[in-house]
Amino acid sequence: MRSIVAAALTLSALMPLQAGAASITVKSGDTISGLADRYGVSVERLMRANGIRNSNHVEVGQTLRLPSGARGVVSAGQGRHTVKGGDTLGGIAARYRVSSRDLIAINSLQSADHVELGQTLKLPTTAVLPKPKPVAKAKPTPIKANPSATSHTVARGQTLTQIARAYEVPVASLIDLNTINDPNKVTIGTKLMLRDTSSTELVSTSLQTSSTPEAKPVLTATASQPTKTVQTKPVQTKPVQAKPVQVKTAVTKTAPKKAAPAKTTPTQAVAAKPAAWRTYGPLQVDWSNWQSMGGSMVAPTLNSEGKPLYVAVNCSARKINVTSSDGAWKSWIAPQTNFEKDLVKDRCIKTA
Repeated sequence: MRSIVAAALTLSALMPLQAGAASITVKSGDTISGLADRYGVSVERLMRANGIRNSNHVEVGQTLRLPSGARGVVSAGQGRHTVKGGDTLGGIAARYRVSSRDLIAINSLQSADHVELGQTLKLPTTAVLPKPKPVAKAKPTPIKANPSATSHTVARGQTLTQIARAYEVPVASLIDLNTINDPNKVTIGTKLMLRDTSSTELVSTSLQTSSTPEAKPVLTATASQPTKTVQTKPVQTKPVQAKPVQVKTAVTKTAPKKAAPAKTTPTQAVAAKPAAWRTYGPLQVDWSNWQSMGGSMVAPTLNSEGKPLYVAVNCSARKINVTSSDGAWKSWIAPQTNFEKDLVKDRCIKTA
């Protein structure tokens, strides 16, 4: 009989404890029935949990596993604690508001006076765990809108709606101009175009009515600025598909001299060729009637409203000029828009 009990005890010692199950150590005077009554379980369940066949025999120092549902059984929760220098079992228990006995039970510790540095202890389900610190959200970079800006670089935390509101432009315009597939995903560092300047810049800056009608035309990009007068007959304006318009021009050629006023040659009458219109943005340029004037090339032109004017191109300086509604020349400017650049490129391709 003794050999059978010894075998049963050996078998129970080799059987792994269930996760989170509590265990007790048999002390002098303990019996199976007494332990079962103390922890509120049946003798049969206590014996079955430990593989014991003889209820009248347990040994002092033997470790018994308590079945689930036993009174006072503590289960391990999700919390864990890694032992650091200076930690004691009592201090750890106090930190998590549990008892040292519960820590010993769920971690199968041999002594309450000894825990090893780096050892990971399971914490009971009743342990009070520290609340995780809230992650501070990054504050969005404020938008300092420049009314004259034509683009904006997306910074941290900025949304398409915020950018549109700051620059007072429709969100739909930003989406179309920048070909945005997902308005909710705008990458930091993306350069957004705020408005379309490709088709209106020349009209808004170069073709507006001049506030100084007596301004003299500037037809070269050099230090000398000869003056010339261009005369034309009234032109019947029509849309882009207008019929050819016969234009006669009288050209006054000038010859600039250093440190002396420019002298003009006699006016020569030039018969206009049949018009050959080319479209450049909002402009229609009569390509067959370019005339050389003071180092620049001048051609009759219709604006987007069909009104006649003249456009001048200086190939050496790569600049462009236009007349206002009263025929006065404005200031030379470098090409700003794509169609201005195309006009200068096409006009100067033979002289480049």
